[in-house]
Amino acid sequence: MAQIIRHRRLHAFFQSKVLNSLMIVTIVSLLAMQCCTSKLMPLVCAGTAMLFFIGYTLWIWIKKPKSIVINNWISNLNSSFVFYYLIISASKSTNEWWYIFPAVSAICMLFTAMVTSHDEVFKI
Repeated sequence: MAQIIRHRRLHAFFQSKVLNSLMIVTIVSLLAMQCCTSKLMPLVCAGTAMLFFIGYTLWIWIKKPKSIVINNWISNLNSSFVFYYLIISASKSTNEWWYIFPAVSAICMLFTAMVTSHDEVFKI
């Protein structure tokens, strides 16, 4: 079934490889903040990722580039990271393996995304 895209820039924004990768880094950093004794380093990582997220968002909406690299695979996995973060934050588990698992899976996922060819240059 063919997908009808009504707003191409908004579609590119939500499917952007960079923005979804930055969101995964932010979620993993926030989960690491719950299990680490020192909360400063994960907070700095999450803050830096969010600053890059805001900067890239402003670049997309103000500069209005002609094309953006999108990756549907990372976008689909990003939603599972968000759901995992919500479940773990609500349950407040004491076992630190619940916080280590998303970090390891994020590293494997981002490495796989760099090696395989799921990228697509999307003309806006």
